Amino acid sequence: MNRKASRGSTPRGGSRGGPARSGKRPMQQGKKAPGVAKKRAAAGAAPAAPIELPPITLGFVRGVAPSKWAERWARSVREQPLELEPVDLHEVEAARTEVDVLLERVAPGQIPPGSDESRRTRHAMRLYEETIALVVPADHELSKQTEVSLEDLALVKLLDHPDHFSGWPEAEAWQDPAWMPSDAKATLDLVATGLGGALLAQPLARHLAAKRTHAVIPVAHNGDSLLPGTEIWASWRVERDGNDVQRLVGTLRGRTARSSR
Repeated sequence: MNRKASRGSTPRGGSRGGPARSGKRPMQQGKKAPGVAKKRAAAGAAPAAPIELPPITLGFVRGVAPSKWAERWARSVREQPLELEPVDLHEVEAARTEVDVLLERVAPGQIPPGSDESRRTRHAMRLYEETIALVVPADHELSKQTEVSLEDLALVKLLDHPDHFSGWPEAEAWQDPAWMPSDAKATLDLVATGLGGALLAQPLARHLAAKRTHAVIPVAHNGDSLLPGTEIWASWRVERDGNDVQRLVGTLRGRTARSSR
């Protein structure tokens, strides 16, 4: 027969008048569980400073707008700044050694200097072709037209200048070669005097021309260019062909950080 516990007896594992004891020793006040301490230490650690590489420079000639590529680079490459370097008409040759990548204008059907395979000193990649425009004085009879045809060009005295290329209607030669303007800006100064018209890459002409004194008219028919266009190329030195330059070239080509390589 089982005996009943008498009043006042102490239950097994307990103390009289108090709660039952557990088998684990209570944690001393002020001490934290190891897992909690580690988590709090990790949460309080300062984040690692981002690695910033030296800037890479992108030079661009007059009439080229590099903003879309700069924005694309800024979105995809945060550890290396991109510096844009405008290159004036007389600075192209010097820029070849001063910038990391150069956006340059090349005659129709040609390649940038130094990029010939037989004696290569520069790598090059073609980006796009430019439309050719006729620039005439603002009060010229053709100035109100939105396009000009090859027949229209036959009615205009075309001034010869360093950026007038073969494959275009022939320009009138200067009686004294020393009279030829030195660059596109000097050419447009002569156009403004009413001496004649000039053929130029349309983006360059629009960049240099003044609306009050010049009219810039595409040589085209229904939007299709009628003359061989100048070309914009990206070029860079062979010895500078590093990972950052290749990444910038990929940005110019339209490749993004998610594109397959």
